[in-house]
Amino acid sequence: MARAIGIDLGTTYTAVAYVDEYGKPVVLKNTDGQTTTPSVVFFDPPNYVVGEVALQSTLTDPSHVVQFVKRFMGVKDHRIHVAGQTYSPEFVSSLILRKVVQEAQEELGEQVTQAVITVPAYFTEAQRHATYEAGQMAGLRVLRIINEPTAAALAYGVSNKSKKRTILVYDLGGGTFDVTILCVDSDNYDVTSVGGDTQLGGKDFDDRLINYVEDQTRALVGDDIIWDELIEAEVRFKCETAKRVLSNRKTTTLSFSINRVLDKAGDGSSHSEVMEPVRVDISRGIFENLCVDLLERTERVLNRVMTEADLTWSEVDDVLCVGGSSQMPMVQEMMQRVAGRKPHLYEPGECVAKGAAIQAAVLSKKAVDGIGENTRIIHVLPHALGVAVVKNGETRVEQIIPALSPLPIRRERHGFSTEIEAQTATQVRVYEGDSTRIEDYVQPVGVFNLDLTPPRPLGRPRINVEFRCDENGRVIVMARDQDTGREGRTILSVMGERTNEEAEVERKLLGKAVVS
Repeated sequence: MARAIGIDLGTTYTAVAYVDEYGKPVVLKNTDGQTTTPSVVFFDPPNYVVGEVALQSTLTDPSHVVQFVKRFMGVKDHRIHVAGQTYSPEFVSSLILRKVVQEAQEELGEQVTQAVITVPAYFTEAQRHATYEAGQMAGLRVLRIINEPTAAALAYGVSNKSKKRTILVYDLGGGTFDVTILCVDSDNYDVTSVGGDTQLGGKDFDDRLINYVEDQTRALVGDDIIWDELIEAEVRFKCETAKRVLSNRKTTTLSFSINRVLDKAGDGSSHSEVMEPVRVDISRGIFENLCVDLLERTERVLNRVMTEADLTWSEVDDVLCVGGSSQMPMVQEMMQRVAGRKPHLYEPGECVAKGAAIQAAVLSKKAVDGIGENTRIIHVLPHALGVAVVKNGETRVEQIIPALSPLPIRRERHGFSTEIEAQTATQVRVYEGDSTRIEDYVQPVGVFNLDLTPPRPLGRPRINVEFRCDENGRVIVMARDQDTGREGRTILSVMGERTNEEAEVERKLLGKAVVS
């Protein structure tokens, strides 16, 4: 029988877990003996190397390496250029998924065909669908797309059975940030509030260190240094290590060598290069000062989520910090100051994968210790959904499904009509977000037309709009002319999907791909 697993597809690292024969979630180790695999791919088509070897290759051949791809999932028309070819983010993510599934099969000694994959709670529908598609491209039946903080709370709730509790999860990962509040009551897991920033994570803290090291290098050696992609990759690698070291020590030192240009003639007509050794001392205090505004961004999200949930900190029973970057002392200190208690650093590298594995087991009807047959895991829509309407000559967004609505959900709105005499068609523009001001949106997430023939007087056609959203956040929008019965519809994810031609090219590439 094929096994269902949980996959924490992270920006910087990916983890896989399953539920064992005793009903316990277990994180699998990869062939390197580690519980996490770097979400990094080295391209040498048709060979693709994923993991630690690919990460090390950033030091020798960075032009053939792709990392941090999760930040571009679902971004319309974003393409990754590497090794002379162009790829979609979904393709790159599918390689990572294929690698970790291969290793899971080797470890378990059985076939793996089903998975629950996690995403940040604040991912848009397009980003969720892109993740779903990556799983399908990797040959998986994706049982569910589950929010990372919800997965973490599920793992925590199973291991800490008690009375009804309100849990806040602060999830600072490698590339994204989320805050989620859940109410856990026996076997019910209800999300009550979410917030986040999909462009904020450990990478941004690393970037601050990299900029600091470059500035210090120029101050020590001079501006005639060659700061190319090779030195950038080496410094990034060492800065990420320094960030971890500074979580346990007050100071650390970065050592490397850099090329400096020598102007022989003094007039720029000829030059040579010389290697200069560089040592940059970094203290925890310096690092924290560099990142003050980043930490404040997480605090603002934290406060907004608490306000939207209408909670005081005394009403929150458990404060969990998950995600690798939440281990930084500055995060722990900020959380203790804001929450008035020491947060619980709960298995930051493993709990999300474990929660996903529990969800996978529940969906595949496998027994889980601590989970009853009637367990309910209620997911919510992170962003409101609505359509553009014109009223009194002004265009605005009318929300049909508000943010935080429990999924699945179906909502229908009546009373729409035309603004032009004898109108033969109307364009339905769908927006995802919490604002009603049309100017706050760059573009709609979905557009389709509704046939209004035969033409009728202004305001006469009766139009209904219906939204249907499943547990994975996949949304179908329909508009119906009540008089004629004609319908128009769209699946929102279509806006972010690859073209048929590109999908066919990538299918062929995957068919030939050797992933190791």
